[in-house]
Amino acid sequence: MGEQLLLLIRISKPEYNKTLYDEYKVYMNPQKAFLKGGLTEGQYDKFEGAITNVPCKLLYSVDEKKSCHVFGDTTTIYKNNYAYIYCMYGLRYDEKCYDAKYNKYTYTIPWKYIEDLWQGAGTELMVIKNTKVFVDKLKKAAEEANLIWAYGKVAYDLEGKLSDIDYFDLAMKDSFESVYHKCKERYEIQNEVRFSVINSDRPDYVELQLEKDQTLHFDYFSLEYGRDIVIELSNLEFDKERNVPVRFSSEIMYYESKSDIE
Repeated sequence: MGEQLLLLIRISKPEYNKTLYDEYKVYMNPQKAFLKGGLTEGQYDKFEGAITNVPCKLLYSVDEKKSCHVFGDTTTIYKNNYAYIYCMYGLRYDEKCYDAKYNKYTYTIPWKYIEDLWQGAGTELMVIKNTKVFVDKLKKAAEEANLIWAYGKVAYDLEGKLSDIDYFDLAMKDSFESVYHKCKERYEIQNEVRFSVINSDRPDYVELQLEKDQTLHFDYFSLEYGRDIVIELSNLEFDKERNVPVRFSSEIMYYESKSDIE
């Protein structure tokens, strides 16, 4: 993924988070579900799965392409990859947040991000503390289910990609390409990491059962409305060549602070 991923974070209702930290199950929703109503502001995206907005005409043929007829004009074309997605907030290492004197890393998740995912009283923040273990488990579960899988951070560059013919060609050929590009406005604050699989059987959702050996480490707690969350990591150990942390104390501190934009 390039940048060092420290923690994986998910904000949701407790009953949705519990399926992972209690049952070790990952429920993945179809990518096209994020185009539907009934979602929070942070979940809904009218450009989810879009691959071009270049004006064009759609043609069809009923005689094996001997002749073509105009079906209609379009400006935005979407591709259904039959991709199923599990979305998380990726807390990555930023040297500006590191205090070498006290060997602490302090990072703030702003209320502005939390607000778009808020689902009322009891909304919960869940943290996966050993990210590599989670990635390895999900990879194994996907492979055992004979599903093609991928994970990575979302690039917030879709505004430009939609007018790029090369991107259109790539997205048509690669089922995962349009999963990892979103518009910058409103969504960049999400620092999103996506885990996805392709399932052409088109189920309503995909359930991956991870090996339940109690090796995943979680923190979780209810959030308060209008509060930033400050996360503090301590006792960091660094890879000397890359100058990125590879270990830190499992005792992570969490603080709530009043948002400046409340």
